[in-house]
Amino acid sequence: MNFTANDVLALVAILAVAIVISVWVAARHLGASRQARAELTSGTEYRTLADEFRRLSDMAITTQEHVDLRLTDLSVQVDSLRGQLDQMQRILKEVE
Repeated sequence: MNFTANDVLALVAILAVAIVISVWVAARHLGASRQARAELTSGTEYRTLADEFRRLSDMAITTQEHVDLRLTDLSVQVDSLRGQLDQMQRILKEVE
């Protein structure tokens, strides 16, 4: 087979275009891999922050429940003291 100078030039040009396209595809693939890895890292950080938020939220709810229980206890004690005060007032009125 005899190749002319134009044939060789065309083959070199086609080979150069194929190499450029291959490098471009590889670069795009590597870029997409890095971006996916970065998103996974960000997702991990997001999950960590979300877990911390849930933990703090649960603690706040637990604290609020304890406050509610304590307020209920205090309300019962105040009602009891009010009842005792009413009894003492009745006794004092009877004594007068």
